[in-house]
Amino acid sequence: MTESILANYENSSGPVRTIAVPYARLTDTTPTVGNPCELTSVTAGTQLCGTILSTHAGDSVAIVNAAPGFVGNWEVRNVLTYAAAVEATWGAINVGDPVYYDNSATMPAGVYLSTSPLDNTGAANTLFGYIACIASEDAALYPLGGITASTQDCQVMQRGAGA
Repeated sequence: MTESILANYENSSGPVRTIAVPYARLTDTTPTVGNPCELTSVTAGTQLCGTILSTHAGDSVAIVNAAPGFVGNWEVRNVLTYAAAVEATWGAINVGDPVYYDNSATMPAGVYLSTSPLDNTGAANTLFGYIACIASEDAALYPLGGITASTQDCQVMQRGAGA
């Protein structure tokens, strides 16, 4: 059985509460260790989100940290709105801003998070968490991006389960 386990916790902090999730229940059915993830749900925008800690290809199961308050580094797209299925407006990313798991077909490869509450089809994106700082010196880096399209490396506190 092929397994992959997240081994680098240098840029993360917070609690760990794991659940086993079949690949078929993940929005991205080819999960990658260390990436944010979203479980499928009947109602758009209500899905549980978390961080993939390990994958077990033989069982087609991912171990997901669904703990609220877990902070990790991820790339965040600064798109705010879409029009005619393409990005229309962008904004600077600041501490405390909400971050969404964005299923838009227009997202850059490997980027799952944005600042847009709706995807490029107008469907609700799921609230993943909020921009956070792990260390005080990181606060001086914000705001990131601006009014043009960009993808920024951000620290995000995941909303997780039970929030």
